[in-house]
Amino acid sequence: MSPISKFLLFTFLFLPLGLAAQGEHTLSGFVVDDHDAGPLSFAEIHLPALERGTVADAQGLFRIERIPTGTYLIRVMHLGCDPVERRVLVNKDLEITFRLEHHAAELHELEVIAERPDENVGMVATTLESEAMEQGSGRTMAEMIASIPGVNMVSSGPTIGKPMIHGLYGNRVLVLNQGIRQEDQQWGTEHAPNLDPFSTDRITVVKGAASVQYGADAIGGVVITEPVDLPSKAGWGGEFRGVGLYNGRGGGANGMVQVGSARVRGLGARVQGSYRLLGDSEAPGYVLSNTGLNESGVSATIGLKRHWGHATVYYSYFQRELGILRAAHIGNLTDLRNAVERGEPWYQAPFGYAIDAPRQTVAHHLAKAELAYRITDTDQLVLTYGYQADDRQEYDTRRGGRSAVPSIDLFLFTHTADLTWKHWLGSKLHGKLGVSGNFQDNFNVPGTGVRPLLPDHIERNGGVYLLEHYPVNDRLELEAGLRIEGTFIRVAKFDADDVYITPEHRFTNHAFSVGGNWAIHPDLRMRFDLSSAFRPPHVSELYSEGLHHGSAAIEQGDRTLVSERALRGSVDLEGRHLKQRLTTNLTLHSGIIDNYIYLRPAGYRLTIRGAFPVFDYVATDAYISGLDASATYRLLGPLSARSRFTLVRGRDQVREEDLFQMPADRWENALLVEVDPPGGWRGANVAITSTWVMQQTRMPVGLDFTGPPRAYHLLGFSASVARPLGSGEWRIGLTASNLLNTAYRDYLDRFRYYTDARGLDLAVWVRWSFGNAVGR
Repeated sequence: MSPISKFLLFTFLFLPLGLAAQGEHTLSGFVVDDHDAGPLSFAEIHLPALERGTVADAQGLFRIERIPTGTYLIRVMHLGCDPVERRVLVNKDLEITFRLEHHAAELHELEVIAERPDENVGMVATTLESEAMEQGSGRTMAEMIASIPGVNMVSSGPTIGKPMIHGLYGNRVLVLNQGIRQEDQQWGTEHAPNLDPFSTDRITVVKGAASVQYGADAIGGVVITEPVDLPSKAGWGGEFRGVGLYNGRGGGANGMVQVGSARVRGLGARVQGSYRLLGDSEAPGYVLSNTGLNESGVSATIGLKRHWGHATVYYSYFQRELGILRAAHIGNLTDLRNAVERGEPWYQAPFGYAIDAPRQTVAHHLAKAELAYRITDTDQLVLTYGYQADDRQEYDTRRGGRSAVPSIDLFLFTHTADLTWKHWLGSKLHGKLGVSGNFQDNFNVPGTGVRPLLPDHIERNGGVYLLEHYPVNDRLELEAGLRIEGTFIRVAKFDADDVYITPEHRFTNHAFSVGGNWAIHPDLRMRFDLSSAFRPPHVSELYSEGLHHGSAAIEQGDRTLVSERALRGSVDLEGRHLKQRLTTNLTLHSGIIDNYIYLRPAGYRLTIRGAFPVFDYVATDAYISGLDASATYRLLGPLSARSRFTLVRGRDQVREEDLFQMPADRWENALLVEVDPPGGWRGANVAITSTWVMQQTRMPVGLDFTGPPRAYHLLGFSASVARPLGSGEWRIGLTASNLLNTAYRDYLDRFRYYTDARGLDLAVWVRWSFGNAVGR
């Protein structure tokens, strides 16, 4: 038996016995209306860190048993009320009364820590809190959320990942960073979101077509990054986070300090900075040469929260330099075919931290100003302005000493403005009326000596939406919304005959949504949604022409493409059974997308810079459906078992074939241990995970450059424990992935043609929080 196998066996068999199921407590209480103290029947009470919760009975009474000692975020929601989140130290049996506000007046008097994102009530939203995010310390945002059922990662090597929701990614998944649409050349498969994972306290994934509220690019869903709330009371505090990584022989660190003013009530400020460095990643048996990474980020926030509303100003800067797998760039067609067939990269070098061509450098600035003004006790106006500047260079291996000159040099700046009226119409009907607009200018910086892959262009966009909620009773809330939006694009380029042209494109789109949230009984809840969505084609899909260095592929656009139009529906059932020992969740989704645009393989091409696969942007009518299922069962004492399964099916209805690049079926199982160890430690948890990814056999026959990778199985492990330290806390953890150092290739990795995926990886992380300024 290998040392790793012995370690896992010892941990699983003896750790629960050694620590015992001590320090388990009961949390109970009432959920009442803040105005008249009347019970709020069937309110939801969640502990996200434990993935547990309950539903209050008809008298507003709730009870959650077997909670290990620790500090937990407790989220309380009720139809028609403002959600409340509170951090509570559970070190004994507690009884708490939560008071929820139907009309969001006088928020400064309530102990409201944060509100949930404004997702549609009928859609499924899953949130990774800071405790869960720590398990992915040092890795990309896409890797952190890929464990959520229905979420996958599209990657280009070990350091570039984009989130995929229900088979959709890229321009179909919107990323909201600090409440601002992230605009950073996201059209590229190998263009990961340029945001600092250290700067966010939680990540929420909304699964489903959300175009009514968020506009274009939300056909698949929305990824929302949220920071720690600014302190609103006098005091100061902060945290330090550090991580060391075995694969890549690097790590990262983050520091944050925040302060609440003693002189000006409600005034708070924060500064934050982070750094991450990785060398070459390693697959089982060899080094993935030139896959290092170097990135850093800083941010600052100042805000004022008063009874009349709030005002916030935010700024962040994030820069990243990363290498592109050297073996993905090949000199001739024969070598390209051999590279695909040989099983190992043709180029291998000793491990190093140097980042050479091919490589990318990115710098991203984001500035935000927001003002919310409460015009009545129930109504509020929110004005948000955002500015982003994204500077991207991509370098290729070039002759004549020109590898230091970028082959792609793009600068994008974006202005966004949103005005939202949050209102109540009577005692029940409430919602939002919003107007939004943006302006973009994306241009090529001269001097590359290469014909631009993407032409210069400007884009203007404007939309208006209405989203209304109506709680029919204590068990059922309905929602409906409409949006209309217009997009104008002007392109400036030289055509094939070197004639300067300025074609224009105009798109007008609309969307609707209807949904609901129904508490069938205290232990069974159903969410349902039917929504339309839209997405105008991006300039890259219309006009790309040439080698895309980051993806090591030639991409060709089609200027005749029109807007995608989607109609998607979902039903979600969440239940608690066997005296709440078993929690289950099942999501069924289905939808059609007309004019679905995707990159379709079209053979190989030999250029003066080498031989590369060719991909064409084409459109078809697609049908995509699937299911997400999960169950957690509390076995004995501190031991629980969890199972998650994700299935997606895509069909090209025009060509009558399976849709290209749909995720393979995935099944994850885990054993979880949660205990309160002796000696002043608390909140210990251990998890052993087993993940099966099936072979993707549902794909167009003869289309891809090679057959789909074999099915694979990965083992993972994580453990963490905390200890109080003054007014703060010290937490340390270990996370391991691919424990058996399995050689595998993932169907959604664009570099699977050339190399195996990353091998054994270990991460040791630490978080130290200090001070008394509460931001969470």
